[in-house]
Amino acid sequence: MEETGAGEILAGLRIETVVGIILALTLLRLALLHVRTASRSGKAPGTHPLARAAAEMVESALVAGALVFLIIRPFFFQAFFIPSESMEPTLLGHDAGLHNNRWHADTAHDYLFVNKLVYRYREPDRGDIIVFRAPKEADQLDRLLGRPQQENVLIKRLIGLPGDTLEVRTDGVYRNNRKLLEPYIKEPMALGLEESFHFGAEGTPIHLGPGQLWVMGDNRNDSYDSRFWGPLDRGRVIGKAALLFWPLSRFRTIR
Repeated sequence: MEETGAGEILAGLRIETVVGIILALTLLRLALLHVRTASRSGKAPGTHPLARAAAEMVESALVAGALVFLIIRPFFFQAFFIPSESMEPTLLGHDAGLHNNRWHADTAHDYLFVNKLVYRYREPDRGDIIVFRAPKEADQLDRLLGRPQQENVLIKRLIGLPGDTLEVRTDGVYRNNRKLLEPYIKEPMALGLEESFHFGAEGTPIHLGPGQLWVMGDNRNDSYDSRFWGPLDRGRVIGKAALLFWPLSRFRTIR
């Protein structure tokens, strides 16, 4: 989940940046409180009314910013931006025009809140849409460009848990030898795609060990997921997608 644009920059601010902004706003507030009115006969100069009002606004921003960026975001919820088509149609992430041999008449990128607290009280469940810090092997773009691979933040649907056996056949995904009913996928998997899988291809099922999860995108023909880079370590999970908040026309909880 790459982050670009004003909304995504705010969502991805580092703690060091947040602390710097809070310090700058604190200094600004103190400076505003020292803006004085002209002295009048019999009266000592005081803080200028406009400066006092501005200082109160800065103080409100300080309190809200500290609450959101230093308490809520690190421990409870965080906003994320969907940059690609890998989770369509559940979560939209495409630009207008021709991309990956698909034509889109519009640009659509969902913004959502991720619950970072829920998995402290329970384990992830099959079907959850999870956000995680992916291993370097999942960085397909940098690999293709010959650059060092990065541990990017991705979002996928959780298909398999520790102890499950997964096999991706031409007619669908099988978990413990039972074909999954998946009404959420965009379209059936293209014939021949399974020839590029490194894990769980037909005839070579993969068994998940302790702490291993299996994740896949809902857009099976445009998702670089566990089929290509293997199981996900449980410790890499950041949280569960909880609420789609933008655009407003798509506002809903995510189950």
